[in-house]
Amino acid sequence: MGYQVDLSSVSAGVMWESIATGDQDFITTAWLPYTHQSYWETHQNNVDRIGTLYEGAVLALVVPDYVTINSIAELNDHEEEFGGRIVGIDPGAGLMEATRNTLMPNYGLEDWELSESSEAAMMAELDSYYNSGDWIVVTGWAPHWKFAAYDLKILEDPDEALGGQEEIAIVARQGFRDDFPEVTAFLENWTLTADQLGEVMYMISVDGMAPAVAARTWIDNNQDIVDSWLP
Repeated sequence: MGYQVDLSSVSAGVMWESIATGDQDFITTAWLPYTHQSYWETHQNNVDRIGTLYEGAVLALVVPDYVTINSIAELNDHEEEFGGRIVGIDPGAGLMEATRNTLMPNYGLEDWELSESSEAAMMAELDSYYNSGDWIVVTGWAPHWKFAAYDLKILEDPDEALGGQEEIAIVARQGFRDDFPEVTAFLENWTLTADQLGEVMYMISVDGMAPAVAARTWIDNNQDIVDSWLP
């Protein structure tokens, strides 16, 4: 579309603050209504929701498919096999907040350890345990490339402690819509399916492509879809 765009990768709190203050123009990874609920409640009067990039996102606890339980409610019965430990990600992530403050008390997992690390460290542990056939439970979400790389399953959350299905939304600073109507029209049209998003994520995380290269590859292979988003 002829725009030069500066991309920033930051934590969730900084991401929301940056558009609420007008320091950045828009974000593309607002998980609503559950994961980023606290950020939305804090900043909703200072931001503008533009569109929905992806529908049907979900937060979850994830285990290898060979693990013989299917529900979070069964974890306490197998504390020894899991070592009483849930492998987490960045401590400031919304998923970690929900797991620590809602899910674990709800299912009586207060004595379990929720380890804080990063997505990369979590995936490295999952890979190691998976290849050795040992039991492991990790914080997870879909869409994510791990479901293409490994045979995994999402544990049922009968009490919906992590919330139900979510949307990944595009949220902008106040005034962005008036300043950039053409870009706003694109962002309103821009939607991705699980398969489409998964293709790009897999190219980056498994094939080792740089994000910009993966994006360009996907665009070149799906120009008709991209054209349908353009105003």
